[in-house]
Amino acid sequence: MMVCGILNAAAQNQVKATALTHDVKDLSQRSSKIYDQNGERCALIRFETPIPSFFSFNLGAQQIEKRENKDDEVWIWVSADVKKMTIRCSECSPLKDYRVSLKAGNVYRAKLTTGLPQEIATTQKVNIYCEHAPFYISIDGAEPVLNNGKNYYTELPIGAHTMMVSAKLHKPHNSTIRVYRSRPYMDTIQLEDNYGLVRIQATQSDYQLYVDDELQAENRTIQLEPGQHKIVVKKDRYQSYEKILDVVLGGQHLLNAYLKPVFSQFSISAVEDDTEIWVDGKYIGINRANVELVWGQHNIEGRRQGYDTWEYPVKDFNESSELKIRIPKLNRQYGAIRLSVYPPEAMAYIDGKQVNIQNGVYIDPRMTTGTHYVQFRLTDYRSVRDSFVVESRKQLVRDYELEAIALGVASITTDSEIGIYRKSADDNEMIFLGHTSFQGKIPAGENIIELRNTAGVACQYHLFINEKQEHQVTFPFTRKLMIRKNVVGGEVQLKSGLAKPYRVKANKKMKTPPMKYEVIINKRGYQPFHDSIDMSDPASQSVIYRAQLYRNGDTIRREGYKSPAFLQRFYDTAGTWYIGIIDFGYTFDFNGGPTNGYKHIVTAGILPFRYRMLGVSPADFELSVTDSVIMQSLCYKPKISLVVPCSKGFAFTFYGGVSVNLHDALMNPDKPEIRTHLIGGVSMRFNYVGKFPMDIFGEYKWPLKGVDMSTIGAREQLFRVGVSFSVGVDH
Repeated sequence: MMVCGILNAAAQNQVKATALTHDVKDLSQRSSKIYDQNGERCALIRFETPIPSFFSFNLGAQQIEKRENKDDEVWIWVSADVKKMTIRCSECSPLKDYRVSLKAGNVYRAKLTTGLPQEIATTQKVNIYCEHAPFYISIDGAEPVLNNGKNYYTELPIGAHTMMVSAKLHKPHNSTIRVYRSRPYMDTIQLEDNYGLVRIQATQSDYQLYVDDELQAENRTIQLEPGQHKIVVKKDRYQSYEKILDVVLGGQHLLNAYLKPVFSQFSISAVEDDTEIWVDGKYIGINRANVELVWGQHNIEGRRQGYDTWEYPVKDFNESSELKIRIPKLNRQYGAIRLSVYPPEAMAYIDGKQVNIQNGVYIDPRMTTGTHYVQFRLTDYRSVRDSFVVESRKQLVRDYELEAIALGVASITTDSEIGIYRKSADDNEMIFLGHTSFQGKIPAGENIIELRNTAGVACQYHLFINEKQEHQVTFPFTRKLMIRKNVVGGEVQLKSGLAKPYRVKANKKMKTPPMKYEVIINKRGYQPFHDSIDMSDPASQSVIYRAQLYRNGDTIRREGYKSPAFLQRFYDTAGTWYIGIIDFGYTFDFNGGPTNGYKHIVTAGILPFRYRMLGVSPADFELSVTDSVIMQSLCYKPKISLVVPCSKGFAFTFYGGVSVNLHDALMNPDKPEIRTHLIGGVSMRFNYVGKFPMDIFGEYKWPLKGVDMSTIGAREQLFRVGVSFSVGVDH
């Protein structure tokens, strides 16, 4: 199948050649210095083809002396003795036994065809390179195209074309190019410079340079094409410099631009304060300003809220000296107002000041212009607040009506010599009701009652009044405070924002104003105590505050200290008394032997006291009661414990010691030996830094003496699990 496909492709594309023709007009090879192997001059065969590089020639015994691939032609120099040749082309069937008849030194022509697509192509790729980017290019007289890069790519028909390349400040380049099928066309264009240098020197810096009415990015040294150009140098508040410059090719031109100032200094001041200064409709300053104005016409104004505007037109001037302008006193602007209110008994306030009204009408024929505020008040009516704007030489007329509000009756009492105030719901103003007590009408709904003492300390209460009902309330101003602490002695101080700290006694109730206080407690051998109490909340009428003091070097800290709070108390030098220890346990036979009916024993123990210091328990008394028979009445258990804290409120304790049953010594003095056991166990403690720690324990007892191993020994080897609750007391 593959062989058939190759044969079919070869059959479709066959190398064909026309007969050789002698070019009698081409005499260039008569004096050729290319010779064959026999020393004879070679003949030149010029094969015309658009794909010269595709062909190869086999001359049999004779070889090609020289070959050159020209544009759309293949030139080969061969011996005149060649009679036939084979012409090959890739992807085509070869042409064999192509017969030739040659004479030395002559030129022959023929045309090669294959039927390949390259032979019938009508266009070819073109690449034009010009180092002066950007540049314009025009082909065959078309409109020039701007190319921003250095390479211009296009595709042109096969044949000759005219091309023009131009760039700013360079001479245009015109040429004729020929595009062949055999290869893409590439050309490099060199443009000649076409400009002169112009250097600008101006008397002022930061100027703007315009060339032919176009702003230039560079304003000192520029390149211009030969010819006349309009050059303008500009700067604000300076007279422009303008000149027509004739630029020559390759010339260097120097331009000295003198910029003449065209402004004057104005010093403007006002007689009255708060006078705004405006120049040409722009705000300059207040009361005093210095400004530079260019020569010409300007308008200077003095403005002030509620006053007429003062204007001063500045006509044409060309002086450079300082000019002074004084704004005189401005004329006040007035308007008129007429305000009426119902009920006519209401009190009127304008801009916070009470004014006199007659029959509910207030008239002012000379009211200053601008924004004003009015308020009307009347007992048992809701206040009205409003704003209005008075315009110059105009009258403002407005009518108001107050809304009656529902009322209730209240009787309020408080501490002696304490002021009673009510906050107005509509304007948030404090209305004084009296000292110590008040009885009268109060608006229905929620009211805010504020109590104040002579020092300005205040507290607020919410009072809800029902319409047409009487209410009797008592609001205490002072608060009751008691400070307790866990140690005896020490100095206790309270500090507020109004006075220095003062001493108080612990465990004694005191009356305090509703404020925030700082509690300061100092005791020798203990860490300083600082905390705050907020007594301003009305709900905090009676507070018992407890302060926890810690010894110097104590590893336990209150929340707020950065030291780890979970380290247990046993690591300190101080000891701990545990009293009233109650434990519940479940005892079973560890060996599984006979137990005389007591295989499972439920125990309840009471420890009168236990003292621990540095994890050691030198005193540990326990009273245990079984379900039916008193097995161990009283025991003495000295132990050694190792406490391992794990997290806040959680620790493991590993302990070991002995247990001596004192019941034998007290109740059975005739018994030769007192029952003694080795004990060991582990407990898991929760909340061990609190007052009521709880332990879950497991304990093993091994008999040492006083136990008849043959009878009850199995029962005396016991494993006990349970839970205990304790009360700890620092000393």
